[in-house]
Amino acid sequence: MADAAGIVPGSISGISRIYREGSIAALNPQRSVRKVGKQTVASVAHKDINASQAQELIDNFMSSLPQGVKAGVLIATTAGKEVASANASDALTPASTLKTLVGYAASVTFPSQETLKTTVKMEKSSSDSTSAALTLVGGGDILLGSGANDAQHVNGRAGLATLADQTVQALQSRGITQVSLQYDDSLFNHDSLSEIENASSPVNQGYTNLMETSSMAVDEARNWYGQPPANPDGEGPWYPQRYANPAASTAETFAQALTNRGIKLTNENIPQVSASESAFDIAQVESAPLGQIIQLMLTNSDNSLAQLLGRLLALRTGHDNTHAGASDAVVSVLKQHGISTDGLVMADTSGLGDGSAITPQLLAQVQSAYLNTAGLTWNAAVGMPISHYNGTLLNRAFNAETNGLVRAKTGSLEGVRSLAGNVVRTNGGALIFVVIVNGESAIQALPAMNTFVDGLVTL
Repeated sequence: MADAAGIVPGSISGISRIYREGSIAALNPQRSVRKVGKQTVASVAHKDINASQAQELIDNFMSSLPQGVKAGVLIATTAGKEVASANASDALTPASTLKTLVGYAASVTFPSQETLKTTVKMEKSSSDSTSAALTLVGGGDILLGSGANDAQHVNGRAGLATLADQTVQALQSRGITQVSLQYDDSLFNHDSLSEIENASSPVNQGYTNLMETSSMAVDEARNWYGQPPANPDGEGPWYPQRYANPAASTAETFAQALTNRGIKLTNENIPQVSASESAFDIAQVESAPLGQIIQLMLTNSDNSLAQLLGRLLALRTGHDNTHAGASDAVVSVLKQHGISTDGLVMADTSGLGDGSAITPQLLAQVQSAYLNTAGLTWNAAVGMPISHYNGTLLNRAFNAETNGLVRAKTGSLEGVRSLAGNVVRTNGGALIFVVIVNGESAIQALPAMNTFVDGLVTL
């Protein structure tokens, strides 16, 4: 299992490493070992949350907000019982906290070890010739690497160089030295992004925040201009633009890999055409397990992975193979598992587009489900960032005593700031919290939000 930073399968998980190094994260906190003053959380008996203190903390937060904003706040037990709140039933714009719904739905729907396959197919009619017709078929892996399979990272687990090696071996065993190549990008019905999220929209100019819908891509189609980040699973030092046609770019990269290995391509342009029913597999690479992809999506607040998981959910659950179908699939899974969706509007599955709305009560239900779904939601639960440790909470301006005690999903759009997660309490036990702020001055609410979260630790 990859650790909470999305680093590596095969190594100690992020949550276990935190325990071992003497700090904790907000999951199973009663078994953690971080020193709090002269005590450890593990040695402090669980105490009920003081409802009046919790309400006072919320009231202080609400009174410190800038004028003109609207906020919803909720504090609950890990079982989901509301302790204190303000406007908790009001539907507000969630930004990326919406991804927690996708993380939950994907976790309870897909086996955590399921993978996405990228395949090379050969036309049967060409199997006895010195030339062949090949089709590169996308299976949903948008984290392909251009090099060899990378067992140490989620991004790049499946590599096009490895796929090319397998392909060349299969061709050589048949005496084939030249091929024509096409690619099949039909998995998601040849959809493109909607107007609220395409490359011309204010939130995604140049595809900087979300890649075009595609069945395959190398590194989510990001163009680093030769300077990719050292850690493929990290966010990188800046937000690069992306290739407009990820599947076509992937096919071009694969074609070059074949050429570099001595295979001649007979076609200069690579068309988008589906393989025939008689075509058979000659090479295949597999992505990291979906459980690790869910973790990475939440840790990095990755819009493209959230979009991907939504589309895969639509396919798996029989909903329309569209962006709208992806949102419908998430809502359907929530309802099937007893989570009330009152007030929920999903304009997309990433929270990036305009038009989504959610109540703090619903976000709290999902957080409780993360902690109480018998292991199914482990990947979503540990995927949420940890304060001062990883992801979008790495540099959050909490107090030092809050380090490692908060595990939460952030949300940030123009006019929106949100946070939903769980907190280890130094008095013993843990709690769930949600805070959403909407309005032109929402960004000015960040200090108040951080102070509020700092206060949760000592409830």
